[in-house]
Amino acid sequence: MSTFMRSTGFRLTVMSLGLTVLSGCFGGDGMFRDRGQDYRRAKLSAPLELPPGIHSETLDDQYVVPGIQTHKPLPGTFEAQRPEPITKNVGTAEVKIQTLEDRSWILLDGDPNQVWPRMRVFLSRAGLDIAKADGKTAIIETQWRDPDGDGASRERFRFRLEEGVQQGTSEIHVLVQINGNDQWPQKSDSSQRESQMVRVVAQYLADRETAGSVSVLAQRADGKGKIFIEGGDSGPDSRHLRLQLPVDRAWAALGLALVKAGFEIEDDRREVNKYWLTYADPEEEQAGWFARTFGARRNNLSRYVVEMREFGPEEARIYLNYQKGRRLRDAEREKLLNRIMGYLY
Repeated sequence: MSTFMRSTGFRLTVMSLGLTVLSGCFGGDGMFRDRGQDYRRAKLSAPLELPPGIHSETLDDQYVVPGIQTHKPLPGTFEAQRPEPITKNVGTAEVKIQTLEDRSWILLDGDPNQVWPRMRVFLSRAGLDIAKADGKTAIIETQWRDPDGDGASRERFRFRLEEGVQQGTSEIHVLVQINGNDQWPQKSDSSQRESQMVRVVAQYLADRETAGSVSVLAQRADGKGKIFIEGGDSGPDSRHLRLQLPVDRAWAALGLALVKAGFEIEDDRREVNKYWLTYADPEEEQAGWFARTFGARRNNLSRYVVEMREFGPEEARIYLNYQKGRRLRDAEREKLLNRIMGYLY
């Protein structure tokens, strides 16, 4: 019995000693103390002095800052703007045609919100009138057209955008209806015509990616460009972008620029020349695991409305404001307009 008592007492003593050691490690200045802020308490020490007759070039300061010993901080506070982040995948976007049995579709880089305005530009360039454009379902339907011009047949197209298998990619599916009523078929009436349209759209998107680095700033013979920031800081003629472009082209270019600049288009209405947008500033977005997992950062999105006003057939002006009444700060407006201007082509 006495042996058991002595053994138990010994184990209790060891455990007590272990807890004391651990508490010293985690508390006060133990070996697990967070030393991440120690540099803030560091002080400038005197240079190391060697005994007489001993010299070493390796101890010299190779990066002396002139005047650092007598430096005095400037009065006042200053805010240094961070540089714009490098655009992801600039010049490396791919456009591919995927085929399965008698069906084909387009696979390309960019989510459907980015591809949507580019498809609208294509339809405008191709002369295909839009009958319906539903941003929620990402479906664009064209008007009936007479491809041969003899009235013998008519056709229309439906383009459906959806997210690709990989993140940050999109698929474009084409449905062709020839003659018939207003009810869309389950599959194209002509696989050959579908394949032709897929190739045309893919070629256009690929060409636009290649030519994307040519800005409208360089397309004018006098070298002055076609886009400017002008206007005052407030009032009806507040700071804005002025584009010397045909109105239709200005509208299409604006849609592409907004998407490339990081805005998410909630709605667009050509009849009133307005885009409704949300935007998350990449400088302020610090998404940790919680934000990425639960989407918490969307609570911090800013919401804007961009209006394009027409001033003749060859000039348009672009104004940016908050969606609901709040006054947009001059510095914020200037920053966002410069960002949009950098992506206008």
